[in-house]
Amino acid sequence: MIIYKCDQDKIIPRCNPLPIACLPVGRGRGVGEGGRVGMKKIFLDKRVWRNSRDNWISFESDPKLRVTKGNIYSRCVPCITNLYQQLQAGKEEIELKEAYHCWKVVAVLKDREECLEVLREYEENFLGDHYVKGKFGSSQTSKESKVLMFHTENEGEKDRLFQELQDCAKKVDPNAKVFCQKACANLYHDLLGDWKGWEEVTRIKNPNVRSALIEKIKKLLYWEKGG
Repeated sequence: MIIYKCDQDKIIPRCNPLPIACLPVGRGRGVGEGGRVGMKKIFLDKRVWRNSRDNWISFESDPKLRVTKGNIYSRCVPCITNLYQQLQAGKEEIELKEAYHCWKVVAVLKDREECLEVLREYEENFLGDHYVKGKFGSSQTSKESKVLMFHTENEGEKDRLFQELQDCAKKVDPNAKVFCQKACANLYHDLLGDWKGWEEVTRIKNPNVRSALIEKIKKLLYWEKGG
């Protein structure tokens, strides 16, 4: 899920999507070749067309990216706010709520072009009637490698996506790494430890990070401007 920061430091989704079939890919099949008439498509945020200070590109089955945008306020913000409130209250155990049921299925690829190629493979071979959403890019602009991730709130769907993404990624790059984990594993890791050991209510393993995590969450939610 992506939360973009505008000039006024507000949390807003900014999506003007384009179908993946419209996008120029540096290598591989030509655009529009081999497509099946009437097949569903994956739509992308149009910022893939230009260099941007934003490092992530959203994708979704819906041309309006409605689930991606809606989840910002229905899942992501409430989830992070829930963690913040429990930390502020000095809780020794964290009730994970939404965070316990959110998954990401990830492929580590060489560059943005490989991400687009893998999405095209998925669209042509596995999309069918499935509804998908996710993003690709990198948190570090200096890194050439990119990650492509699908988001889901269903464990069975997570397992299916893992197998399908493996198949697609290996066609594009036989050395691609594919894995799955809790969607907010990075945010919670220092506090709760490895996500594989989480329960719906998980005891804090490292209380010393409480203050630093509170400050990090404030910046994530733009309650305070970053310095």
